[in-house]
Amino acid sequence: MKKMFFGVLLVVISLALSAQEGAVSRNNGHTLSLGASAGVLYGQSEEIVYLYQNTGTKLSQLLWDLKPLVYAGADVNYRSHKPANRWGVFSDVSFKIGLPMKSGVMEDRDWIALDYPQWLTHYSVHDNYTETGILVDADMGLSVAIMRPFLLKAYLSYSLMYFSWRAKGGSFLYPVWDINNDGEPDGEHAYYTRPVDVITYQQAWHIVSPGIAFYGEFNRYFNAEIAFKASPLVWCITVDDHILRNFIITDILDIGLFIEPSLLFSFTPSDFFTLSLGVQYRNISLIRGDSTYKETGEPAWVEKNIGGAGYSVLDAGIVATFRLFHRP
Repeated sequence: MKKMFFGVLLVVISLALSAQEGAVSRNNGHTLSLGASAGVLYGQSEEIVYLYQNTGTKLSQLLWDLKPLVYAGADVNYRSHKPANRWGVFSDVSFKIGLPMKSGVMEDRDWIALDYPQWLTHYSVHDNYTETGILVDADMGLSVAIMRPFLLKAYLSYSLMYFSWRAKGGSFLYPVWDINNDGEPDGEHAYYTRPVDVITYQQAWHIVSPGIAFYGEFNRYFNAEIAFKASPLVWCITVDDHILRNFIITDILDIGLFIEPSLLFSFTPSDFFTLSLGVQYRNISLIRGDSTYKETGEPAWVEKNIGGAGYSVLDAGIVATFRLFHRP
């Protein structure tokens, strides 16, 4: 009985080592792969007007839903790793495009009672339509083998995001008293009887960030990678068009806080095909800058350091990757 047990154990260990060796060998040489992806974004983008230049007190906040936004995309991946060398290089480029769709609501809040800056004075909610959603990510870096089959990766990343939204219809709750001292009541509780265009909003983000990742293989079929990126190098241009008021606000924002943890599980049934499930959380905050205001028929003016924006979105997707080229 003991001989049989040790015999079975020896076979299992041999198969595991063989599978592990096969998995490690896939990373050797030069490999070029192409992938197709699909997934959802779930979260919110934020538009902010601050009350003062150097405080965090908000005068206005608009939250634009991505709940959810469905996307399709493509990936290109390159790997180079020699068996005799612990070091390797890699490069990844991904492109995602969101489908035009209703993606939740847009909520607009104002705190314009200057004597009571924490009192919410105006609130409205509208149907939110995402008209454009484009995300491009490019990573390039080095990998080092810690011990087989584990790799540590360090890389530099660039990300571009562009979104455009359109808020339609909805209802609003405004105070009936004269809060801004113009001699007239500010409003009431009312709603739009048809889906008129109320506001459009665009955000264009540019992010440069270092990243670190840990890659490990369980056996020749399954592997996982956990990664983290963080950086203050964030730039954003936004355009807010208050259609019903003929009023446009353009913000130029820079320097904030970007963080992004991510997790990727992959199944590789053959040397030529990999199926991956991934999830990442991207958050951008603390970014501020100058705002240019332009009302139809009036000269534009600039308000310093009162504009702001934010982004807090979970990305869950699936990627099918096909190996196009491999040279040992």
